[in-house]
Amino acid sequence: MTIHLVCDISGSMAEWGKFLITRGVLRMIEQYTRLGYGSADLRLISWGDKINALEWQPDQEFPPEILTCKGSADISALIDYISDQCFKGDKVILITDGYWKRENIRDLNRWRDKLPRDSVRLIKVGEDSNPNLQGVGIFGADDIFSALDTWLIK
Repeated sequence: MTIHLVCDISGSMAEWGKFLITRGVLRMIEQYTRLGYGSADLRLISWGDKINALEWQPDQEFPPEILTCKGSADISALIDYISDQCFKGDKVILITDGYWKRENIRDLNRWRDKLPRDSVRLIKVGEDSNPNLQGVGIFGADDIFSALDTWLIK
């Protein structure tokens, strides 16, 4: 199984050190799988105006693109990318502060409802993360191990 680690790199992620929290969450996920607590191949994706698959191997430093936050996050690009991946049986972890337009949140929720059950985890980063993002499959950065437990079966 492949886990697509989709990192929001929009401008709001540059505030309050959210890009550093994202880096920490990524490292926890990488170590969780590398140390054998879960089993998955990891693929690192940046998400802003467009989706970019990044060259990265677990146990290496993260590419600078993950720490360069600007612009906005295009929900339609995310939906197109993940729809293609989830139908292949892969899973997605979306790391974001969740600040999008209200209609984008509705679009994202409708889209998530159509995906295979339990294929997406959303990890909210930052004390100012969007409080409207809640429900099944949505976790705070401090609950990353709860998000992974039993989701990445060995």
